[in-house]
Amino acid sequence: MQDPIYAKIESTPRPTLFAASGFVLLAAIGLWVSTLLELLLPNAGAALINALYYLPFTVLPVGLYMRRRPGLGAGMRLNAPPLMPTLSAALLGLLSVYVASLISAAWAAGLDALGLRSLGGVPVPGNERELIASVLSLAAVPAVCEELLFRGFVLSAWESRGTRYAIGVTAVLFALLHGNLYGVPAYLLVGAVAGFLAFALDSVYAAMVYHTVYNTACLVIPYLAAGQSGGDVAIDAAAIFSLAVQAVMIAAMMAMTMMTLRLRARHAGIVAIPRIRRPLEGRERAMLLAAVLAMVASMVILLILTMQGGAA
Repeated sequence: MQDPIYAKIESTPRPTLFAASGFVLLAAIGLWVSTLLELLLPNAGAALINALYYLPFTVLPVGLYMRRRPGLGAGMRLNAPPLMPTLSAALLGLLSVYVASLISAAWAAGLDALGLRSLGGVPVPGNERELIASVLSLAAVPAVCEELLFRGFVLSAWESRGTRYAIGVTAVLFALLHGNLYGVPAYLLVGAVAGFLAFALDSVYAAMVYHTVYNTACLVIPYLAAGQSGGDVAIDAAAIFSLAVQAVMIAAMMAMTMMTLRLRARHAGIVAIPRIRRPLEGRERAMLLAAVLAMVASMVILLILTMQGGAA
């Protein structure tokens, strides 16, 4: 009798790895196009630029592929998420902001020591109207579209090699696509947790909630902090120790929340696909390599431009 896990692997419709890597390459090309549009249309605004990027380069390709190959909804986890666990996903989004900021600060210090320069962050909204517009265009839209592509389409394709392996691969591809070397630790964390949530709750929408909350917090917290007056904060040994203790406590909260969701998944019969070592076909390997090279090239070019701008 065939193992039920392997039977599920064979019976669940999934995108091909060639298509998954091709869509990641298309998304990388789209970033080049959107950067060109920003130069040609300096007054277009983030909302329009995002719409011109995410709709044709992420959402539309996935939608057309699903239309040509019906039945992919199960493999892509297009299932309604359970309410209470989804609230836990939102909590993880808030906790991830703090953990990611501390990890990124240590990572940035190391890169600065090597003579590199940060690419800068998202501009802080100046008022409530700008904040609402930023939450919609810079938090919600990217989260929904990126999760549909990565934790829906790409994760499903790679999961034929194993669930944990697929979560790791999609997290790395997700981090590379953003093209920001300074943001790699944060993107890896968000990608890994989002992949876990999509699996544990059997719903890509749970990953969208997590990602949206994370992005929103990254906008709201600096906005609120900018409205508070105050001088420079002294960083001494006591402050560093306090931050370290807080980081450990929050990381422990994240771990406990994820363990609870994992236990719930087991009780619900949601089982991870074990690692299956299967070599990539020639065209799959070529498409994946092209996507990775395109994303790495974007990261290197942005670093060079930033360093030249700082030197000038």
